[in-house]
Amino acid sequence: MPNSSRLWLGVFLFVMGLFCLALKFEVTITEWRIVQRLIFWFGVAAFLLGLVGYTAYQLRPEIFPQHAWYDFIEHRDVTLRLVDQSLIKVESWEIEGLTQNALFIHPAETGSTTLVYPVMIRPNTTFAADIALAPGSWQLPGDGVTFSLFIEDRTGIRLLYSLYVDPKHHQQDRRWIPVRVNLEPYSGELVRVILSVNSGPAGDARNDWSGWGNPRLEQPSLP
Repeated sequence: MPNSSRLWLGVFLFVMGLFCLALKFEVTITEWRIVQRLIFWFGVAAFLLGLVGYTAYQLRPEIFPQHAWYDFIEHRDVTLRLVDQSLIKVESWEIEGLTQNALFIHPAETGSTTLVYPVMIRPNTTFAADIALAPGSWQLPGDGVTFSLFIEDRTGIRLLYSLYVDPKHHQQDRRWIPVRVNLEPYSGELVRVILSVNSGPAGDARNDWSGWGNPRLEQPSLP
C-alpha cells in the first residue's frame, strides 16, 4: 500500500475510533463538541504536516531517504553489444573497509570505453555512484583514469560530470569517491545516460582498472 494511502487510512481509523468511543460512553452534547473540535484540529494538523512534507519534497528532495529504481550493473546487457565485452565485468572491491560491486570498465586502446543506457528519467532523479581504481592497480604502472558522465537528449550530448582519478601517484585518490548528479532537468524524458572512462593525460592505458561502484538512479522516498 502506498505511504499516502496508509496515512489517510490511519486518519480514518482514528476518527472512527473517536466516534465509537463517543457512542460507547454516551457522551453529552458538550463533550461531543469537544470531540468534534479535537477531530477538526487533528485534521488541520495533519493537513499542515502533509503540506510541509510535500513542499520539502519538491524543494529539497535530497533530504529524504533515497531508493534506487535503476541499477546500471543489472541493466548492463543493454549496452554490452555496443562495446568490446572483454573490457567490461562486475567485481567486488573493498576499499577502506567498504565493499561494493564495481562495474569494471577498462579504457580501450583508442583511449576510452563508453557505455550507453537508454532510460526514461523519473521526477527528482539523481545519478549516484562511487568511483575508484581497483586496489590491485595502485602499485602498477599507469597514469590514472578520467571518469565522465554524459546525458544525450533530443538537443544533443552534455557533459554533466568529469573527474581525473590517479591513485597510483596521489594518495588521496585511494578511496571510493562519491558521485551525485541531479537529473531533474531531464524528468519525463527518454535520454541516454553515458558512462565513459578515458586513459590518463599521457594516454597510458596500462592497468586502468576503473570501476563505478553501485552505479544507480535514485529517487527520494516519502517517510
